[in-house]
Amino acid sequence: MIAADVAGRFRPSKDQRALDGVAGRAREFRDWLRGFVTRHMGKPLTAGAAKALGSLNELLAGDTSYQVVEVVGGGQAPRLRRVRRWESPNELLHPVAEAAADLICSVDFRLIRACEGSACSLLFLDRTKAHGRRWCSMAVCGNRAKAAAHRARYRNG
Repeated sequence: MIAADVAGRFRPSKDQRALDGVAGRAREFRDWLRGFVTRHMGKPLTAGAAKALGSLNELLAGDTSYQVVEVVGGGQAPRLRRVRRWESPNELLHPVAEAAADLICSVDFRLIRACEGSACSLLFLDRTKAHGRRWCSMAVCGNRAKAAAHRARYRNG
């Protein structure tokens, strides 16, 4: 979520407690977001869900970033780019909070699913045409499920 040069700027920090604190808040935020999405997935978000967004809004309110308009050239249209000052370790959580806010505001929660893989705990957004996706990854969880079904048929047949 952050550029390598920004992470490198904070790694040699003398205040490891501040970085450890940010890591703890990141884990708490991850758990909150997973709980929020799990409670509301499969159905549209209602006004009642807004009551649970206080911690996200607090995190977003502490951001010190701003947007700039830049012209790339080559006849392309101007674009907005967010610039961050990166003054304290606490700011490392802001890109994560923005991504979570974007998810909450721009995604149809009816299309969020839990992976059907037996050992998987991932959630995913089903963007398939018929909305029939079952696994987070066909290459991993889907393949395991299909291989297990094949083995079961082979044993019973």
